[in-house]
Amino acid sequence: MSSDPPLDLTIAIPSYDDNGQLTRLLRHLEALNIARQVIVVDDGSLPAPALEALAWDSGLAPDRLILLRQSRVLGAGAARNRALLYVKTRHLMFLDADDLPTRELRSLCHTLAQADPFDFCIFQHHDSRMARDSLWGQMPFDQDFWVQAGLAQGGLRPVADAAAPLLAQTANYPWNKIYRTDFLLDQNIRCSETLVHNDIALHWQSFLRARRILSSARTGVTHFVQPGGGRLTNRLDGERLRVFEPLEQIALEIAARHPAGAPYSAAFFGFALGLLNWVQDTLAPEFQAGLKSRGNAFLRRHLSRGLIRQLKQQRPADWQRAAELFSLPG
Repeated sequence: MSSDPPLDLTIAIPSYDDNGQLTRLLRHLEALNIARQVIVVDDGSLPAPALEALAWDSGLAPDRLILLRQSRVLGAGAARNRALLYVKTRHLMFLDADDLPTRELRSLCHTLAQADPFDFCIFQHHDSRMARDSLWGQMPFDQDFWVQAGLAQGGLRPVADAAAPLLAQTANYPWNKIYRTDFLLDQNIRCSETLVHNDIALHWQSFLRARRILSSARTGVTHFVQPGGGRLTNRLDGERLRVFEPLEQIALEIAARHPAGAPYSAAFFGFALGLLNWVQDTLAPEFQAGLKSRGNAFLRRHLSRGLIRQLKQQRPADWQRAAELFSLPG
């Protein structure tokens, strides 16, 4: 396309053995023309992709495409952190290789180009699991938080302080936001370099450290979920227990930045309860004892009586199940 992209934007994509889906995504990006620069970080794929082939197959001009390679599998978090070091544009967006941007994302980029400076903009997405029931949009759990925040409809809007902890409880995806690059760099916001759960720190640090958050009800990305697939995110082994690394990191930051009982405390630990319950459902049997032991220690270390009362009131089902799983006081 001859026209300039609507926003000074880089799109960074971690990729592992995803050449077919990656090419599909790059073709969509070329057709939408929303990015001045696209950075692909190959996470140790065999065989390794070639820059010339990616540019040729996608139609992207070679000078707009950067291919970085990690010699061994380090995970998507490490790949995103590496990409950040090469970004030259004012704004940055992360996508996974199997995501697809929508035409609404281009419209959002046009609007953001005219907006006052912002740290990041969070937007809605379509989850492929909804299509199984011939529905469009986010999973109901995520959509409920947008409704509670009063942001489920309408165009670009600032996110009020009271609404931000609600949106922070949505699934901690890296690809439903457009960031100001200097915000991530200046605030030293990074992904965890674990093979799974590497997006928790990026998501929560963004909310905790941002001064100006925008939201849009536009559906900017289609996200494809493959239950039971062979991707790193579907791992059921002990790597899942590293979830406590980013959880501990964010719990300590909330304790330092926000007084006990503040909205972010209840929001984060409500999220953590739901996540740990989900991990328990998916974890292989031989790692269940480790989960229970570490979960019990983590929650007892951080939950005050006041916070427990809030969680019982706001997330009763999650609290009841977690209390039984981790032998917490009733």
